[in-house]
Formats: sequence, structure tokens, C-alpha cells
Amino acid sequence: MTRFEFVRSRLLAPPPPFVASLPLALALVVVPTVLRLAVDSVVTGTAFSAYYPFVLLSALLFGTRTAVVVMLASTLVANFLFMEPRYILFAHVGDTLGALSFLLSSSLIVAVVGTLRGAVERVQAGVQREAELNAKLNHLNSELQHRVKNMLSVVQGLAIQTFRGDPANSEAVRLFNSRLHALADAQDVLTSGDWEHCRLPDLAVRALAPFNGEGAVGMTGPVCVLPEASCVPLVLALHELGTNAIKYGALSALGGSVDLAWRVQHDEGAGGQRVVMEWSEADGPKVKPPTRRGLGSRLLRPQRGLDDVALDFRPEGLLCRVVIEVPETLSAMRLRA
Repeated sequence: MTRFEFVRSRLLAPPPPFVASLPLALALVVVPTVLRLAVDSVVTGTAFSAYYPFVLLSALLFGTRTAVVVMLASTLVANFLFMEPRYILFAHVGDTLGALSFLLSSSLIVAVVGTLRGAVERVQAGVQREAELNAKLNHLNSELQHRVKNMLSVVQGLAIQTFRGDPANSEAVRLFNSRLHALADAQDVLTSGDWEHCRLPDLAVRALAPFNGEGAVGMTGPVCVLPEASCVPLVLALHELGTNAIKYGALSALGGSVDLAWRVQHDEGAGGQRVVMEWSEADGPKVKPPTRRGLGSRLLRPQRGLDDVALDFRPEGLLCRVVIEVPETLSAMRLRA
């Protein structure tokens, strides 16, 4: 597009006043006339060919009215100087037909430039409207994010005040606050970029930051785009996995580690792709399956945005496998991620 930047800028620039452009229009007739006179001894039968580029240039630089003046003046000058018998205007029918042919061709050039100018102006207006709309949406996005965080802070304060002084509920309040923070982080991930998707590894890095102080959580996988419906559930699921690993799993033991890996598979049937993510713990205490199911277990099950979740409580460490279906439209975006 940069090679046509001059053309685009001239099409978008307002043409100069008609009267002010007339001297320049005269120059656009004189220049091709001089060029044609310079080769007159070796070139014959091409009275109008030198004028076409200057008709185009006049339409581009000065607008339709000035281009019409250049077109008419070029017709008269070329007919008078270069068509036999010379120095007589429209001496024969052939001269008249040649002049009409030039006028018709030049009119088409001027009309095309005028149409192109209108199209470029409409596109530019659309780009400006889109930029203004994006600015408004970003402002609303920031305001909404601020209000959501305020609401979460209010909920957190209510929980603390409600259970204040009750030691039996202190651990539940702490866990509740931790999940509220995870929810706030999920909103940050979603609203910091496009509303319609989020990306790996950005989402995983932010969700697991509280558990990765010593670099015990390794992450491997390509940059890929996830649908909006998967962003918040995946953040909450990763936060739950990290919390459990800190309390009971590999991150509770010295030397324990977690490997979070994801890969992209093509889904031939649906025409899109699926992201397969595996959370694998190692070198922690011996794992035992839970005896009861709470809120945490509900976060780690198939739901909207998480098409499949499988937990394997291996003695050597928990293995969690998450599958997310990615529509074809977002699959194409992965190539530009």
C-alpha cells in the first residue's frame, strides 16, 4: 500500500480552487505539446498519445473540472498542430472522429479517477468511524473493568465482614478471596485485548503467576487463540489446579514441579482446531483421589468453554487434560498471533 501512498493522499486531498488551478492546467497542456513537437520529425500519426498521461495527472491532482479543461484544450492543440492538414481545426471527418475518440477515452479516464476518489473517500471515512468507535469501546471497556473490580472488592469486603471473628471459616474465606482474585485476573485477560478471544501463553502466565515464584511451573506450547467462552473458565481451572498443587500436590513439596504443555490439533470434522492442554505434576507427595467434591471439582469438569476435562490421580502426580475446540475463524488468527 505504501507504493500507492502518493495516489491515495492525492485522492483524499481536496482539489484546489478551480480558478487557481487553471495556470497549472495550462502547463499540463504545454508539457505534452513540447514533448510531441520534440519528436515530431520521427513520430507521425499519434497526435493525442502524449496527452493521455497528463489528463490522468490533472484529474488526480486538480479534480474533474480542471481535468475537463485539460482534456478540451489538449484536443484543440493536438488537432491544430499534429493532424493533417496542420494548423486547421477539424479539416476532415477523420480529424473530427479522432478528436471525438480522444475525448471519449479521456472522459473515461476522468470518470474512473472520480469514481476512485469517491471510493477512497468512503473507505477513509469508514476507517475514521471505526477508529472513533474503537476508542469509545476501549473507554467503555476500561470503565467496565473498573466497575467489575469495584464490585469484586465489595463482595470480598462483605465476605470478610460476614465471617469476621469466626476461626472455623477463616480458611474458607481465604480460599474464597483467592478465587475472587483469580476471577479478577480472568477479567483482566479478557478485557486487556479483544473481547472475542484470548491467547496462550499470555492467559496461562497470568493465571499461574501466584504459584510460579520459584519457576516450578514450566510452560511449553505454541502461541494460539482461544474463543472468548474459554477464557474465564480456563483461568479459573488453572487457578484451581495451582491452588491444589500448592496445598496437596507437587508444589507443596521441595523439588516438586508442574509441567503445563499444550498443542494444537486439526479437527477435520468441524473444520477448525482443538487445543489440547495437559497439566502434569511430578516429584510431589503421593496422590490420593479426593473423597468429596466441592466447588473446586466443579471448576475442573467439562463446561461451556472447556469441551473436555479429564483428571487422572496418578500416585506419582496429578494429570489433568483439557480440550478446547477452536472455531475455524479463530484458527486462522493463530497464524497471525
